[in-house]
Amino acid sequence: MTIGPTGTTTHSAPAGPMCISAKPALSDIFAPDDEESARRRNAGARRVPAERTLLIHFTPRSGSSWLGSLLDATGCLGMGLELFNPNFMPQIARHFGARTLTEYVEMARRFPVRKGSLSFEITSHQLHAVFDDPDQFFAAFADAASVWLIREDIVAQAVSLTKMVQTQVGHAANSDAETRRRTEADFAYDRSAIERWLKHILAAERRTEDYLRAYRIAPLRLSYERITTIPPRQLVELMANWCRYPDLPDDAPLSSRHEKIGTAQNLDYAERFRRENRGFLAKVEAERRSWLDRLDDPGQGLPKG
Repeated sequence: MTIGPTGTTTHSAPAGPMCISAKPALSDIFAPDDEESARRRNAGARRVPAERTLLIHFTPRSGSSWLGSLLDATGCLGMGLELFNPNFMPQIARHFGARTLTEYVEMARRFPVRKGSLSFEITSHQLHAVFDDPDQFFAAFADAASVWLIREDIVAQAVSLTKMVQTQVGHAANSDAETRRRTEADFAYDRSAIERWLKHILAAERRTEDYLRAYRIAPLRLSYERITTIPPRQLVELMANWCRYPDLPDDAPLSSRHEKIGTAQNLDYAERFRRENRGFLAKVEAERRSWLDRLDDPGQGLPKG
């Protein structure tokens, strides 16, 4: 197997639906075998399947929601959904009429497609939780243009994730000013929780790197810090070029409903955690160094080679 020019493997995607097995624990999340499900599957079968797929591997609090909303806003680069988040799959499966993971994947190639483009986001934890065999996932999306989105400052990322879990507020788009004020007041410093979520993020990074190496995928490597320093239009053009979308409209609306909720409090907690955990963080930084060294510069366009 060899690598294609946009982070894909050069073998083609399956010509028809392949059997894809979900983890046994998820057997009850799919749609019932009834007339409504059949109607939805039939409607999906009449839709033209995606001509191109943009697959975004990510870790939580890395800017993935912001990026996904930008893709959605173009109207032509898919919708940037978390299609394989177990928390969202029951509702999506009912919308698809999908009784099995095989049908779910097949309908995912059709229902959320925009102008021939499918885009979706997935963490390695989600992939591991849903697919009984990762070989089946990577075979099903062998022709995808892959992106790997992380956050360079993993401590700030862990603080942000801890805050989201504690307060149940993830993005400014989903909350008002009063809610955000209460969030700030309710977010207490918790060293053990920040460490736990940092290890959760690190485990996701480690597993994704293992997947990319095992399946010989060379993704476009991006970070939260780098994509938020360039104009949204430039970022979307990069995504369009990476997945080979031919003509991004000049007037494509490029705004996001998502705004970060990080505050001075987040910065204070991150700095405190760094002071209290120097030895632990030195080991984390050593493990991540080679991953960070391979990040691409989105301001320079597509990587060479």
